[in-house]
Amino acid sequence: MAMEISALSVDAITLSIGRRRLLITLATLGALAYVVIAVSVDFGRLREALTALGFAGCALVLSLSLINYLFRFSRWHLYLARLGRRLPPWQHLLYYVSGFAFTVSPGKMGEAVRSVYLRHHGVTYAESIATLFVERLLDLLAVVLLASLIVIDHPRFRILVLGVLLVVLLALAIVSKRQLPDLLDAIRARVQGARLSRLLKGLATLMRTAATLLRLRLLLVGVVLGLMAWGAEGVGFYLICRGLHLSIDLARAVGIYSIAALAGSAAVFLPAGIGGMELVMTTLLVEQGVPARVALIATLLCRLATLWFAVLLGVAATTSVELYDHRHGLEPSHE
Repeated sequence: MAMEISALSVDAITLSIGRRRLLITLATLGALAYVVIAVSVDFGRLREALTALGFAGCALVLSLSLINYLFRFSRWHLYLARLGRRLPPWQHLLYYVSGFAFTVSPGKMGEAVRSVYLRHHGVTYAESIATLFVERLLDLLAVVLLASLIVIDHPRFRILVLGVLLVVLLALAIVSKRQLPDLLDAIRARVQGARLSRLLKGLATLMRTAATLLRLRLLLVGVVLGLMAWGAEGVGFYLICRGLHLSIDLARAVGIYSIAALAGSAAVFLPAGIGGMELVMTTLLVEQGVPARVALIATLLCRLATLWFAVLLGVAATTSVELYDHRHGLEPSHE
């Protein structure tokens, strides 16, 4: 089955050790650069914000980000278990978090690197990529629902929210159709060319796997976990706003965070939505009467506590996995 998926994106999955380590280094440098930018914008205001939050407040904001990762991992672990793949929870968590090191890739597709590690435990590339695809869809649906909290005050975002919602619902409806993989198999039987045949077979396998994860009960559990995960990071943004003494209520803060994340996701070619999310979040804060410099600091703090905190955790997890694999002579299977 791994050969089937190789026709889809084998180079993206089976990254060489050298390439993976290069990406880890770049992710670390990116995180450090972002910290430097945050400090250089207004160090005095930044220090004031961190002082107002206090150690407990900063720890709480980071803890909310950790809650986001744990809820999402719980969903991922549940889905692989439903596919008959059971891994030791702590080791599986390490593999899952390792994907965050590659979050700063277009469409976050670099996170598929966890498929390399899961392959050691018999999880096929088709299964892990189908799970990643379903995870992305449900995350997008959760963020769209949370973004609706701000649409009432900012009607110009209605088209974006409704458009993404329709795309997600359409994708869910298409993937859930069990007839489509059969249609792909029928087309494959009539086509010539081994490469195209493998491609169609891989797509059919992916869609069957994804459809298994989109049965009603699993779908509802996935959406609820997604809402709790991304809602937690929205609450973290609210605490940052409070630390900066901004008069923004909880619902509005969660809505601003979510619509900014949605705008960043819409720019799929921007690594982790960098630039797009910052622009939207800062603009929305300014429209709430927040001075531009303060709005920018709130945005940078939020991104440090969510995106770059995840990247650094991912770097630590990936480094641990790479050292373990090197020590035990493990290399991903290309079968």
